[in-house]
Amino acid sequence: MGILIRIMISRWYVVASCLVLVAGIGASLSQSSRTYWTETEVYFVRPGGASVGSFDDGLAPSLIDFAGVVRSRVVSGGNASELPSSNVTLYGSGILNGYSVTLPNTGSQWAVSYSKPVLSIQVSGISRQEVSRTLQEVIDNIQRTAFELQSESGAGPESFIAVATSAGLPEVQDVSSSPASRAKGFAVLLAFGLVLSACLAFMVDRILPQLLTAELKRVH
Repeated sequence: MGILIRIMISRWYVVASCLVLVAGIGASLSQSSRTYWTETEVYFVRPGGASVGSFDDGLAPSLIDFAGVVRSRVVSGGNASELPSSNVTLYGSGILNGYSVTLPNTGSQWAVSYSKPVLSIQVSGISRQEVSRTLQEVIDNIQRTAFELQSESGAGPESFIAVATSAGLPEVQDVSSSPASRAKGFAVLLAFGLVLSACLAFMVDRILPQLLTAELKRVH
């Protein structure tokens, strides 16, 4: 071990080069591995209704059916991701850059039940700005689609089902790995860098003198 340390000190430029390379890789991975996510709901409200989240049980089935039709058109006309269940998150399903629109299933896997005229939207991406922008685009698309479907049916504007959102934009969360796990990752990367630099320093220390000797013999 002592000999190896002396070699690393004498060949410090090899060690320094390796550590700089490893630091660059670590910084690049840190910047590229961030994942952000948000979730919100849009509500389908009866004509003339204004209470978000408060639904008339008598009108709920027709509102739920309409929400399902809107979702189908939005999904078929875009790049929405399909989730295995309405209870899972987008990033938890391995989708780190995309969005989903689901009609929440309040039943079970074997007994599907849609009890509220609500569409749940999830968005994931590599920046807060991208996630917020995509979320607003999806909400606008849902509202536009609902308007178009009702206009195509010949209904008057006074009888339109409204699409409402919660007050304010939802928080965009950083769902990347925790600081502790990132620190462990950097520690492993640093250890790899030290091992690599030690191996390269040892090789240089053994090979370089031989190359110099061979070159001197060739010259003389």
